[in-house]
Amino acid sequence: MIEKLIIFDTFKILLHYNLLILNNNMSKIRLGLFFNNLRGLEVYKFLKKKFDIDIYLSQKNLNKKILKFLNKDKITIIKKIDLNLINNIKKRKYYLLITAGWPLILPRKLFRSSTKGTINLHAGKLPKYRGGSPLNWQIINNEKKIGINILKMTKNLDSGPIYCSTDFSLKNTDDISSVHKKVNGLFPKMVSISLTKIRKGIKPKKQISNSAHKICKQRNEPDGEIIWNKMNSLSVFNFVRAITKPYPGAYYYNKRMIKKKIYKCKLSKLNPNVLPGTEFKKNNNFYIKCKKYSIKVIK
Repeated sequence: MIEKLIIFDTFKILLHYNLLILNNNMSKIRLGLFFNNLRGLEVYKFLKKKFDIDIYLSQKNLNKKILKFLNKDKITIIKKIDLNLINNIKKRKYYLLITAGWPLILPRKLFRSSTKGTINLHAGKLPKYRGGSPLNWQIINNEKKIGINILKMTKNLDSGPIYCSTDFSLKNTDDISSVHKKVNGLFPKMVSISLTKIRKGIKPKKQISNSAHKICKQRNEPDGEIIWNKMNSLSVFNFVRAITKPYPGAYYYNKRMIKKKIYKCKLSKLNPNVLPGTEFKKNNNFYIKCKKYSIKVIK
């Protein structure tokens, strides 16, 4: 069974102990950090005073807002991964490579090029949520808890052994934005614990998998269409909050075939005898009928 990271006083004590070890024994270690977004930025801000860190950003899907927080002398922006890049990274002789929300596939020659290999910050329960868009899929599937992991990268996608894992409750008031913020706050501490385990030679735990565990599809904007006659109100509610901003948002076509987007909605027990997808008003509120019950459109 995957080891759980319990977040309360014992977690704080363990984190403090880990930081002491990191400060005393690992201050000259060189790390390579691959990221494109706020998750990686939070890890960088947490580790930059303790390590020599080189930053690798992908030109694909780059969140340019993070650039103002980074040391430009340490940044390499990558358009594609080729042999020249791999050889340059090998020459840097990193202790460890870290990927945190990285959109490009790392070839085996690259993720095995550092002394201790590569760890990946994967924001999904494993092995159930291997693959793309794991946070979005967990919300869409009405998971009661959101799981995240740090695992060692291997040749099979998200199948490597796990150094650290945790989960937290998904509240009805959460959406993908608030879930990302919670995840981004947890990962830096989990990286600290993982680094300590690596230094002490503690082996990560193998995943328990079977044929039922499939790779999740990376979600794109066309995947955001609401199918009213196949989705009940709970399904639509989860769907909307899973892909709201900063993602493109859920959408539908009204009876005049005008495309409309929904960024926020609430569950409703209203269940009028009309076709799914029918828009209606009650007490100056706007509703849409689902396969069963309705949703109240907020935004």
